Order: sequence, then C-alpha cells, then structure tokens
Amino acid sequence: MIIVTQGHQQGIGLEVLLKSILVSDDKLAHSLLFIGYSHSLETSLKHLQIPYQINEDSFEIAHRKVKARWLKVVNVSESFSSLLEGMKICEEGGHLLLTLPTSKDQFPAGFSGHTEYFRHHYRLPEMGMFFLSPDLKVLLLSDHIPLREVPLLTEQIFMERIDLALKTLLQWRWPVERVLVAGINPHAGEGGLIGDEDNKLKHAIKKLSAKHTISLAGPYPGDTMQLEQKSSNDLLIYPYHDQGLGIFKSLQGFVGANVTLGLKYPRLSPDHGTSFSLFGKNKADYRGCAYVLRQALKLSESLYGRNSRNQSTHS
Repeated sequence: MIIVTQGHQQGIGLEVLLKSILVSDDKLAHSLLFIGYSHSLETSLKHLQIPYQINEDSFEIAHRKVKARWLKVVNVSESFSSLLEGMKICEEGGHLLLTLPTSKDQFPAGFSGHTEYFRHHYRLPEMGMFFLSPDLKVLLLSDHIPLREVPLLTEQIFMERIDLALKTLLQWRWPVERVLVAGINPHAGEGGLIGDEDNKLKHAIKKLSAKHTISLAGPYPGDTMQLEQKSSNDLLIYPYHDQGLGIFKSLQGFVGANVTLGLKYPRLSPDHGTSFSLFGKNKADYRGCAYVLRQALKLSESLYGRNSRNQSTHS
C-alpha cells in the first residue's frame, strides 16, 4: 500500500491530498492508508466545503473510501508522530511511504527535514535526495547543509551517494540513459584556476565509470550542464541543494516528486513546501501532489504487484 503521512496540519498538504483523491479514480483511493489525526483532516475537509464522512478506520469523500489509522498521542508534532507510524508500517515490507509537506521545526532538535532524519535513524549517510518530474531527473549530492560545508565533502561521499542512487534506480526499473555530473566551482574549476575541489568529482566519476555500464560524464559547469541533456531519462547530478533545485523548479514548477534513495522502502513527497499563507483558503494547486501519487502507485505496483482486489501480493 501507499502509506500517506499527514504533514503539517496548518499547511496545504492535506488540501492537495484531498483534491488529488477527488480527481483520481477508485484504484488510487483503494491503494492508500492515511496516517494522521482525524481533527486535522476534518479541518481541511471543512475548508474544501465538500461532503465527507470520518469513520473509525477510514474517511470518505465523493464516494471514495480511504483507509486511515487515526493517531491520538502527539510526539514532538503531529507531522513527526505520523511519520514515525508510517515508517514503522513500511519497515514491515511491501509498502511505499508518501510524506506530505511539513516544516523543519516539526522535527526533533538537530534535524532539518525528512532526509536528515532518515539518514540518522537508519544510519545511512550515503542516502540521496532525488527529484523526478516528467522531463527531468536530478540527484543532489548534498542537501540541507551550509554552502561553506560543500567543499568539505569527500570523494568517498560522492562515490557512495552516486553509487547507491544508481543501484536504487536500477532496482526500481526507473530508466537512466546517461549520468551528467556538475562541478562544484564555477566553470567546474577551469582546470584548477578556480579551485581544485572538482578533482574529487573527477576521481569519483572515473572510479564509478569502471564499476557501472551506464555512461557517466563530467564534471560540467553547473550553469550550462542542463544543455547537455539529451533525454528525460538522463540523470543530472549536482553537488549542492540550490545548484540543482533552482534549475529543477524553474523548469518544472511544483509538478515534481522528492524521492529518497537508499531506504529499504521507497519514500516520495511533493517537491513543494507547506505554503502556510494558503492554508484554509482552498486555493492550493494540487497538481504536484497528484503527480506524486501517480508515480507512487506505479512504483508500488512495479515493486510489489497487485491482485484482483488491488492488494499487495507481497508481505
């Protein structure tokens, strides 16, 4: 099943989820298990001004029934509590995790988001932050760290994160034709004229090329590497957060999925945030969430299979 965790109760996550369910078919609704708090979901339902019914183990909208596990106790925050429950279910196997947007202050002190918490909890420092859209695939080699720390990343870290990403995408049967890697410095260092940090990437690419049959190339200047892309199945890799996401969101808007690579189960999320200013106004654009749900359903069926009742065929 697709395990959906609530996210921030005063963000747009619940609104875009509900709107996505309304425009989808019964197949998607039957594949979901929502983890969260009934009072928070009901608040968003009232804002949408649509008929609904909340049951002991489900909720219903537009004649579509979605299974639910209602939480009572709050640990740190509602979104973090629902995340912990969702992780526990996914660890049993045969499930996919879809997290709705929350804010960094909803995590325990010391964690700045889902990815950082996953790395700590599962002890997987090489885990990658990957972004998927209809036309673009982007992997970040670092995410929520200060820019001053990016040059401190080692050749080993670069190798481990690229290697794990490629193995995961291959396991999921998500096609990758070529891998393009951007440099750290402007103009990829200009052959050492603008710093030597890019040598670490060159060495990592050389070693990974000997290990994988897929074509890996770079480092390219970060400002022009996207022009090297020949196919939507090319994977573009950027050393730091805004270097890759600036391009991704400029080209794709918010129709994209944030995907965690390296967990024992897939985890996806809409690539936008909470948009607190839109909460309760029934104005949030649901298309990004609908895209993520479609990708989650496809991936779940590919990995776990479905029987005639749309249930996982694997335990």
